[in-house]
Amino acid sequence: MQDTQVRRAPWVRQLVIDTGRAARRRHAIHALFEVDVTSARAMLRSMDSNRLFTAFVVHCVAAAVAADPAVQAYRDLRGREVVFGQVDIGFPVEVEVEGVPFAFTHVLRDAARRTVEDLSAEIHAVKADPQLSPSVRKASWARGYLLLPGFVRVALLGGLHRLPQRQQALAGTVGVTAVGMFGAGAGWGIGFQLHTLSVVVGGIARRPVLFQGVLVEREFLQLTISLDHDVVDGAPAARFVGRLRELLLAGDGIRPPVPSRKPA
Repeated sequence: MQDTQVRRAPWVRQLVIDTGRAARRRHAIHALFEVDVTSARAMLRSMDSNRLFTAFVVHCVAAAVAADPAVQAYRDLRGREVVFGQVDIGFPVEVEVEGVPFAFTHVLRDAARRTVEDLSAEIHAVKADPQLSPSVRKASWARGYLLLPGFVRVALLGGLHRLPQRQQALAGTVGVTAVGMFGAGAGWGIGFQLHTLSVVVGGIARRPVLFQGVLVEREFLQLTISLDHDVVDGAPAARFVGRLRELLLAGDGIRPPVPSRKPA
């Protein structure tokens, strides 16, 4: 039997604890659903580019938000709604801090106007060298933040969404978390609600279904959508989910290579 270990918790863990406490103030509504992504994944395999899948989902989320920006609105301190025209996706990137893995939020700017390939290149570049992300470079700022009393830290995090421009600068306007990258298989996830709109990309389930009259195995991506009910009502949320489903089904943004024509 192994000996019990007692060790100092990494300082970055306190950031997660504060985030969880601040998120309790949100009145979130959640939608768990799944989308058939068989065709999209087949197109990516034809490009020999399965590594593009996460960027493809981010692209579809951004495109669905751009079609109805009200789902990324924020209410400022004067009670006005600030609706951003640009979609900035806050995406967690795992780095090692003092030998312990930790996810910092990297912001993919203007994601709705960028290609899947461009988004994928940035995601993988930051994963390979986290110092490319401005968020990671602010680790020293995070240490200073932890010197504040606990109730002040939680109040600052909890009130960030009432300062829309600061929210956009620090964490983006929409949050996307790819839980599926931490393990294979099916499953949904529900994360902390720090954005008006948060999307948790879960696992992929394979199951037999009737497709065009034939029993075949299809792949279903499982997603969780969380919205701040203080800002967004059910009808816009339903429209967003419907639009996101259509984009994922259609493989929006995936551009398979055009086969070269043989000379006659």
